[in-house]
Amino acid sequence: MNILNEKKLENAVVELEIEIPVEKVELEYKAVFNKIQRKAKIDGFRPGKVPMPIIESKYNEHAGPDVAENLAKNALFEAVEQSQLAPVSEPRIEYAAIKRDEPFKFTARIEVMPTVVLGEYKGISADEKTCTVTDQDVLNEIDTVREKTAVIDTVEGDDAVVENGNLVKFKLKRIDDVEKDMVDTIEFRPYSIVVGKSKDEYTLDKHLLGLKKGVEKEITISYPADYYIGDFAGKAITYLAVVTEIGKVTLPELNDEFAVNNGYESVEDMKIKTRSYLEKFVNDRIRNESRNELILKIADTCTFDIPESMILNEMYSIFQKTQQRIGYHAESLEQFASLLGIDPEEYRGKLKEDAVKSIKNTLLLSEIVKKEDMKVAEEKFSEVVETLAKSMQRPSEDLYQMMEENNSRANVEQDILLEMALDFIYENAKVKKLGPVALDDFVKNRV
Repeated sequence: MNILNEKKLENAVVELEIEIPVEKVELEYKAVFNKIQRKAKIDGFRPGKVPMPIIESKYNEHAGPDVAENLAKNALFEAVEQSQLAPVSEPRIEYAAIKRDEPFKFTARIEVMPTVVLGEYKGISADEKTCTVTDQDVLNEIDTVREKTAVIDTVEGDDAVVENGNLVKFKLKRIDDVEKDMVDTIEFRPYSIVVGKSKDEYTLDKHLLGLKKGVEKEITISYPADYYIGDFAGKAITYLAVVTEIGKVTLPELNDEFAVNNGYESVEDMKIKTRSYLEKFVNDRIRNESRNELILKIADTCTFDIPESMILNEMYSIFQKTQQRIGYHAESLEQFASLLGIDPEEYRGKLKEDAVKSIKNTLLLSEIVKKEDMKVAEEKFSEVVETLAKSMQRPSEDLYQMMEENNSRANVEQDILLEMALDFIYENAKVKKLGPVALDDFVKNRV
């Protein structure tokens, strides 16, 4: 086997032009003919006893493709090792008709694991939010638990109107994007809301105050250009709302009995653990947002050449995970996009954008792991498995057995290494702390 030419193409594709000497071509023809001879059924001869000249004459054209495929497969394996390539998909092989008395030449295009030209990844600057959990934030979180067992009394009477604190059920439909004569054809959708609870000035609840049951009201809300819900940002949207039920909410008393019934030792214990939960949530999210900002900045300084098959595989993976997350399985991308109410091509473009970003991040972090010679200590691995087992409510021994059966320990270690690389970037960054923001604004990405 001789590599006549090796050429690097776009999208991490390597093209190899390979020649196999005529001697090996002849040997492979003989091997294929021997295989045919053992199975050939020709009148006048017992199976396996047909003379070779007859086999070669009768099956010459039939043998050619098998010979070419076998030669190409074996030679390509050798060529990939010789050129130190790391294929990520099945190679595309092209060749002219093979001839028994000539060297066999073929061309292989191989998508390979992309190389990353890593830019600077230490000392990167990033702004980081800060958020202080207040006593009121703790009480608000506890109130969400109280609301689950609240007593709701329907407010009766024709004069009943919506007041702050009411649980209101209402019907709503958007009408600004349809012709007036088509408004009646749009179906209402049911919603419910505790009026006055949200601090978002653009929520619907304040527009429901004072409404009676069964009375229609047009509501127009002008959302700012930087509104945290992208589909609403910069738009003036008109709704038609009808209140269908008004409920008076009576929360259970916040006392030690309530706390014990919800798994705490006392009200004080409930407050302490709720604060701890909120602070962990805030700190984890702040850290993750900062790490994501840093890796995006680093990615902009790196060069990538990503093979198309990797992008397609990642797009499919993201698509499948999205369906699993929302509990819906579509027969096609087009059907799923229709469910989301977006153009299929727009959704496909978003999938590709997310796939490329995901691949870049993984490649970049993997390169940092290599450069910094990171290893997973056994203690760290055990800690991760214990945490995972706890979240799955299974014994850690089950996970170790599963990893052994599926040979998946290396995958878990790789995930740990990528997290270690992210932490390394963060710990070596120049992070500027910004002024504190309210928890409600932080949670809803309004900052």
